[in-house]
Amino acid sequence: MNISEALDFLNFWIGKEKGAYFTVSELENLLDNGQMAYYSDIKARYATSQLIKEILSPFKRNYDFTPSDTISGYIVIPSDSDYLDLLSLQIQYQISNTTVYVAVPVVNEDERADKLRSQVDPVTITSPFAEMFIPRFIKLYPTAGYTGTATYLKRPIRPVFAYTLISGRAIVYDPVNSVQMEWRVTEQVPVLLKALSSMGINLSDQQVSQFAEIKTASNYQGINHL
Repeated sequence: MNISEALDFLNFWIGKEKGAYFTVSELENLLDNGQMAYYSDIKARYATSQLIKEILSPFKRNYDFTPSDTISGYIVIPSDSDYLDLLSLQIQYQISNTTVYVAVPVVNEDERADKLRSQVDPVTITSPFAEMFIPRFIKLYPTAGYTGTATYLKRPIRPVFAYTLISGRAIVYDPVNSVQMEWRVTEQVPVLLKALSSMGINLSDQQVSQFAEIKTASNYQGINHL
């Protein structure tokens, strides 16, 4: 589903259920709000199944860091990364020409002191822990330079409907300059439904399946509702 079809879907049901039509910018905002609400719902269940991981896979990114990137133990994921949520953190080091990978636990600030003074599980540069200070800013203990990878989820890109006006009125969709949804095809309708539900429009499965038929019906065909 492209951005034109997505906004068409939203505007059709808003018009049908609320008796109003939104502007392009209003529909873009509604769609973006819907996808972020859907993201929050799905993210909360990330570790529960492989399916959920696959649904969020378009937004998964890795940030590889080196000792020069982790001065005093700080990892700063770039500001242009659209970072949202940390998934995992690992470091790596060499022993006898063998690369050893170590998962790094991320603890709460109230656990920091106990971790640092633990004699049962001492903190070392080969067995560190991390603390998240603010989004994108992570500190490793002991404070040294490390090589490793931070895996995180980025923000879904904000969809944009690009268009031109003919005679100052007719909207002509511009697919080249538009920004499409990044969600898998299977998740695009749920995102749209989430956007509509924020307005109190809750569609049944039957209504969703009938949309294609309604759209191509003679009383709807050829009408641009944007």
